[in-house]
Amino acid sequence: MSGPPAPVRRTARAEPPRSHYIDGLRNLGILFLFPYHTARVFDQSTPFYVQGSANTAATALVHLSSWFMPLLFLLAGMSSLHALRRRSAGRYTRERVARLLVPFAVGVLIVVPPQAYYAMRFHAGYEGDYADFLLKYFTDFSDWSEYGGGISPAHLWFLVFLFVISVALLPLMLPMIGKGASPAWMRGSRLVFVPFTALVLLSLLPDVGGKNIFVYAGYFALGFLIALDGSVVEALVRRRRVYLAAALAGAAGVLLDAFMPGALEEAASGPLRTLVCWVTLLAMLGYGKRYLDTEWPIMAYLTPAAFPLYVFHQTLLVAVAYHVVEHADRGFGPFALICLLSLALSVAAYEAVRRVPPARALLGLK
Repeated sequence: MSGPPAPVRRTARAEPPRSHYIDGLRNLGILFLFPYHTARVFDQSTPFYVQGSANTAATALVHLSSWFMPLLFLLAGMSSLHALRRRSAGRYTRERVARLLVPFAVGVLIVVPPQAYYAMRFHAGYEGDYADFLLKYFTDFSDWSEYGGGISPAHLWFLVFLFVISVALLPLMLPMIGKGASPAWMRGSRLVFVPFTALVLLSLLPDVGGKNIFVYAGYFALGFLIALDGSVVEALVRRRRVYLAAALAGAAGVLLDAFMPGALEEAASGPLRTLVCWVTLLAMLGYGKRYLDTEWPIMAYLTPAAFPLYVFHQTLLVAVAYHVVEHADRGFGPFALICLLSLALSVAAYEAVRRVPPARALLGLK
């Protein structure tokens, strides 16, 4: 007679081979870059490569959009868990080189320079030809900002940050994969306040090129930990309405802070935006898991296109904006034209690249 069954260790609920909601949220985040960077053209609070007349709605959209880069890092952390479950650390690192560093290098050399060229023409009245500009561009290391006339990573800082973070956190991620459960503090209200506190503390560390790699590493690590335990994701689905209500209330506070200087103390402004960003991400994960966890044909197309679209989008948007605002820079018409035309050109660029094997490799496509 056989003995009693051995006790079964409680583990996380198994995820499907591919978590479609992660791809879906990433794809929507990449698509959101088009209206966001179009809004930057008409934003009255921060400079951009090309600028039209100030528009209050565009400025509000910019202030309410601080979540989208943290979202991309959060989702990258979730994807890293799935990648490391099927790959060795060496293969994972080699793939990160091919998919992030190679497109970064190609983008800095080829894709980014036209942005600075149009910025110089628009803001400084530069009248030289593009060849003369490139000679100056690649020999000027005095200004690494996005709007200077010298070499810059521009929007591709995301790729190199993501590579550094995804490789640097390997020693922390690998031992946790076999545990099958997230830390206890990722349950209940602690999932809001413990990460929020950690992110605020990380924001006190020095920036790199005006961007805080430590904060983005925090979002990446949080994504990894959330994906580690299916019960955490299920809890986000159950509480998604609460997180959405908190995010909307917080958004009102962000707008108050943006349009009424002095409404909040400076020391409270940054933490407020961090808290709003974090609960917004939790709401997005909950709604994404609930409604995007299926293999839609449009998402199947966008998933491999996401990173090439990211690489192409800003350069094409700046070029379109330069020519549009010469003729019209007020109202919804120019906004819609810049947004939709730059999206169409980015998709066309992706369609051209994906049909040429050497070009596919240079853009990190499999």
